[in-house]
Amino acid sequence: MPGTNNETNTRNSNDDFKFSLHSKYFSRCLTILPSHISSLDNSRVTIAFYSIAALDLLNSLPASLPYDGSELISWIYNLQLITDSDVCGFRGSTCTITSRTTPNPYDQVHITMTMTALLTLLLLGDDLENVQRHKIALSLAHLQLPSGAFLATRLSTESDLRFVYCACAVAFILNDWSGIDKDSCTKFILQCRTYEYAFGQIPNAEAHGGSTFCAIAALSLMDRLNDLDQQDNLIRWCLQRQNEGFNGRPNKPDDSCYSWWIGATLKLLNKDFLINCEQNQIYLHATESKMTGGFSKWPDSTADPLHSCLSLASLSLMNHSKLKSIHPALVVSIDVVDRLKKTIHSKWKL
Repeated sequence: MPGTNNETNTRNSNDDFKFSLHSKYFSRCLTILPSHISSLDNSRVTIAFYSIAALDLLNSLPASLPYDGSELISWIYNLQLITDSDVCGFRGSTCTITSRTTPNPYDQVHITMTMTALLTLLLLGDDLENVQRHKIALSLAHLQLPSGAFLATRLSTESDLRFVYCACAVAFILNDWSGIDKDSCTKFILQCRTYEYAFGQIPNAEAHGGSTFCAIAALSLMDRLNDLDQQDNLIRWCLQRQNEGFNGRPNKPDDSCYSWWIGATLKLLNKDFLINCEQNQIYLHATESKMTGGFSKWPDSTADPLHSCLSLASLSLMNHSKLKSIHPALVVSIDVVDRLKKTIHSKWKL
């Protein structure tokens, strides 16, 4: 598929997206969950992450926050669960806390919630000084299986590339890889590659855009991308996912989130210039809600925080002048990652 000039495409549609309306949408998501996603109450920190990450891309922090940033930071730290004998990290919400004195066996750390909690703290300007980073980093070893994969929680039966990515993101943020066996992790990732040269969630599963991003982002965060051969074949598979927007698998309709999952994969492989940015923007325009703000997965559908944030993230990948530049592996602005590495990591080394 022929590439197009990113600068020309973004300039032609700079004024078409309803960015001020999107800021209001994400601000509302921080006050009350839309009814159609109320089932996500147990993972509320991920909703906060998508909303705050999007507001940051929109240059709307802290002005569009419905609460003082310090209140949100305190709320996230209340989700931190540290024990001496189990996995340490963050819960998704307080809904499983039934008592402050009697432990609830279902009150568990979740690896995805730990990742999104840490990223949200960074987005809010926190320095992570109250994060029990060494205990969290070391406890990742309790979630890694002999195969190299990771469980989501100690109670989980799922272990796939989603949680491999989350574990690598947590270790990268904490600048501590002591709880991850990188060799077995890399081996598991490569075992998930299919005959199409993309990645399924587990070995022998169908290749999928989301799990392909998780594989490439995890390898990038571990500095193991050079362990992946046949990259040109993977790039070809990714480019074949674009119709107008992107789909996640052959013979599936376009879906706005894959504009990020596939686009970021190509960015990590230094081939994002091959994306037809104009067609991608046309599709994202079609999924944009002109009344409430936000983006849906398909045209004429209901907006949700995940697809809304990832649609803006895709536009950021295409160098949209009204959005901050984004880090392709961590789904937050480059400003945030620069502060993490240059200020926070440097201070930890002292």
